[in-house]
Amino acid sequence: MQITQKFFKIIAIIAFVFGVSANALSEGREYIVLKTPIPNAQNSLIKIFSYRCGYCYNHHQFNTLAKVKEALPNLRYDIFSVSSMLEYGSALNEMFALASFKEKALGMDAGSNDSLTHKLADVYFVSHFEKRINLSDLDLFYKIGLNAIGATKEELQKFLQTKEAKELLAAYDIANEISRNYGTPAFVVNGKYQINPEYITSLEELILIVKELSNK
Repeated sequence: MQITQKFFKIIAIIAFVFGVSANALSEGREYIVLKTPIPNAQNSLIKIFSYRCGYCYNHHQFNTLAKVKEALPNLRYDIFSVSSMLEYGSALNEMFALASFKEKALGMDAGSNDSLTHKLADVYFVSHFEKRINLSDLDLFYKIGLNAIGATKEELQKFLQTKEAKELLAAYDIANEISRNYGTPAFVVNGKYQINPEYITSLEELILIVKELSNK
């Protein structure tokens, strides 16, 4: 019985793949081209989120990027927080920049096991949705994030003076504009193709769309 079910599941996926191949993606339908591309984002998938967004929380729990990475391991994966949606959005982006820099130095990205950016997002999702912690105190806000990535405030301040930090923060700023198109979460391929969320009705569809856009 299990073999039969697996067989039909494989057939269904194959049929879907051929269906998508026969109907090439169209700009304005499955995706849009960003007016302001994210720099240095070739061959990548970026998820843009807010930790106060319920849909973002669902994708985080499902670990969407890691699952896409299993199917498309040759892409780079990253997550950007929308600073305009948060009281301390700029502070959060500073910590994301440090987390991203540190994990890349270790040969990881947001789709990797033990991803620092994933851990950073997780601690704020858990604080907001599960523990209902009031994050209005800036010192507490920093403490929660820095503890999650094993960093100190001094390390963060030193990092923020670097070229790498400034480049990452400039890229993160673009997330605010992108979030206005369809809200959050947003998925951007190669820094310039934003997927229309209406067409992300399953993991398989997301993978197929990302694969096709990444080859454009």
